[in-house]
Amino acid sequence: MRYLITMAAALALAGCSLGNDLGATDKAVADFHSQLDAGNFSAIESQAGPEMKGGGQDFLGLLGRVHGQMGKVKSTNRTGFNDNVNNGVHTVEVTYTTVFEQGSSEEKFIFRMNNGTTQMIYYEIKPSGSPSPEPSGSPSV
Repeated sequence: MRYLITMAAALALAGCSLGNDLGATDKAVADFHSQLDAGNFSAIESQAGPEMKGGGQDFLGLLGRVHGQMGKVKSTNRTGFNDNVNNGVHTVEVTYTTVFEQGSSEEKFIFRMNNGTTQMIYYEIKPSGSPSPEPSGSPSV
């Protein structure tokens, strides 16, 4: 009985954390899309983690191509998530179906979580009908 109570309490606390994490990542994605629509790519990059900067990836170029080819965001819908803690590093991977002016796409974001704040460490977009995604950042944490 004591084991069940402990397990129920742990699950309840985990559920609260997950709800907070998803709220924070949803807000971060909304902010990302707002800045993308405004063409404010440098602000997106400045708020991203070091994984998004350098490393042979042209993140600013990717953002410019997404904005130029897809247009502004019309709607977005979260389609999946994975909340993970590995060696003390807390990350949340979220996927969205996003409708842009010029078509729809699947987007994948990975955020590092730290005391309720988010920092994007990976972004990938796959326009509908595209054979392969265009990633930026490092998915390994």
